[in-house]
Amino acid sequence: MIMKNIFKKIIYLFTGAPKNYLIGDKSLIYDGANVFNNYKTPDKIKIGCFTHIRGDLLIFGHGGMIEIGDYCYIGENTKIWSGLSIKIGARVLISHNCNIFDNDTHPLDHKARHEQFKAIISTGHPAVIDLKDEAVVIGDDALIGANSTILKGVTIGARAIIGAGSVVTASVPPDVIAAGNPAKIIKNIK
Repeated sequence: MIMKNIFKKIIYLFTGAPKNYLIGDKSLIYDGANVFNNYKTPDKIKIGCFTHIRGDLLIFGHGGMIEIGDYCYIGENTKIWSGLSIKIGARVLISHNCNIFDNDTHPLDHKARHEQFKAIISTGHPAVIDLKDEAVVIGDDALIGANSTILKGVTIGARAIIGAGSVVTASVPPDVIAAGNPAKIIKNIK
């Protein structure tokens, strides 16, 4: 056991901390970007090939999964928060300062919310909590404009464009431009 711990420390010194995600060839996670895998299983965050991450990826302690396809871009200060499943297709561009949630992030009840906060600051994200998780899917070739928010349960169709500053509360079909708060379809682009 002692030799095993010494061996782990030597590996850490030469290779850095073990990765808590899987990343494809030629993909980059830039300085300033963060990957928080509170579930601790590397296959819960999968990043395809040729993808550039400048924002944050976070898996809650009760579960979650983030899958990002090939040739994607996640902009600075963008935060992707998963308690169930967020799937991002290939060639998706997500601009700066966006938020994507597949859950409520905090309980609605004030007492439960305070208990969650206490757990986060003392022991980490709780392993058992109901945040009303609903999967999010973003189709291939979609574009999410800067400062947009995608809420739980939303599917954004392939090639759809979400205008800057939008709040997407309902699914968006393929080949449209949607914008506003709440986002509405403003143009068909097929």
